[in-house]
Amino acid sequence: MNELTALLQSAPWLVIGIALVAINLILFALKITKRLIALAIGAALVAVGIYTGVIDAPSALLALPMLYLG
Repeated sequence: MNELTALLQSAPWLVIGIALVAINLILFALKITKRLIALAIGAALVAVGIYTGVIDAPSALLALPMLYLG
């Protein structure tokens, strides 16, 4: 552990590099999370629109047989 501490103290650019990589990884995860949340909200709105009849369902969607699991 002392060797690692000595290395980090002797090479401050290494600490800065590690910090920048960590910040980029966190921002990348947040960007993906925001996109997934936006995608889920959009899909839910389309599903509600089709269910309530505000959006006309495509004929190919209506031609699909209903799945019966029973």
